Amino acid sequence: MRSREEIRNRVEELESTYDEQDPPSSPLEDEQEAVLLRAIEELEWVLEEREEPPEH
Repeated sequence: MRSREEIRNRVEELESTYDEQDPPSSPLEDEQEAVLLRAIEELEWVLEEREEPPEH
């Protein structure tokens, strides 16, 4: 698994790429925007899961 720092850095990279393509100017960029948003959401979910204490 990646470290928390690696995941946070990846989220920042994805958000930067997203910002560069906003607003999308073509159907391909529109599709890429959706992929980037999903990836950001998934990475944020992983971070939240890792920060929660284990349930026992």
